[in-house]
Amino acid sequence: MTVEQPTPTPLPASDLPGLVTVQPQMCPLAKLPMLRTAQPQGDMLAWAPEAPTLAYLAPAPGSTWLVGTLSTVSGPAFDAPQELADYAAGHLTWSPQGSTLAYLSLRRSDALYSINVVYPQSGAVVDLFPGDAARTDAYSSQKAILAWTNEQTLRVQVSCGLECRQTLKIDLPAGTPTLTGDPTGRDWDWWNYRLNAGPELPAQYQALVREVNWSPDGERLVYVDARRDAWVIMLDEGVQYPLATGGYLSVSETDWSSDGAYLAAQAEDWLFIFGDCP
Repeated sequence: MTVEQPTPTPLPASDLPGLVTVQPQMCPLAKLPMLRTAQPQGDMLAWAPEAPTLAYLAPAPGSTWLVGTLSTVSGPAFDAPQELADYAAGHLTWSPQGSTLAYLSLRRSDALYSINVVYPQSGAVVDLFPGDAARTDAYSSQKAILAWTNEQTLRVQVSCGLECRQTLKIDLPAGTPTLTGDPTGRDWDWWNYRLNAGPELPAQYQALVREVNWSPDGERLVYVDARRDAWVIMLDEGVQYPLATGGYLSVSETDWSSDGAYLAAQAEDWLFIFGDCP
């Protein structure tokens, strides 16, 4: 009796010249529902700095495309999400030691953007712009998180007019804001998610790749092509492979864990977490 062999699935095609397309070397470890937004809202994926724990925005019952539930999930199984806070909108940013997570919120009570911090160990949530303090100009209440200076100091920007942004330093735990520098103009990429920088790619690649995101060790990079498919390149080996996100879902964000062992990707309504294949 002759046993028919399965037909090999052809690999997707890539437009990058000089690279060999190989079978994926990162395999999906988890697939979880994720909040889908119409426009960028800063980082909606954020790995903790010293642990395989990913913060992300999960959809909430009855939520809009603007807010969801701030959640975390931890490896190696990534199978037990923990909810931290409601009405989270993006700009997820861990403190340097991972004790605190800052995020952009959109308050239901007054429809104003604010910036909150949550302490995952205790579950405590603090609004850094309580009440009318969140109304930073007459037109909007947009805000963005820049970075943590240390475990107790957070740098943010707030809208101060139609084409105006003001940087603030906020000292915790008191939450005291201090103006830093002069107001600046508003950039179009204010709410884009952050990418890890790396070596400059060869000129023939630059027009064909988008949102290049290097792994922390500089050994790999992930990019999004014109079809919004995500690919991983290993430049030293001259190979590339696609990430298995379903083949028809548009990838909008990627993020490497701090040790480069895991890669998270948002593809429309889904969060995919990848690790090295067995």
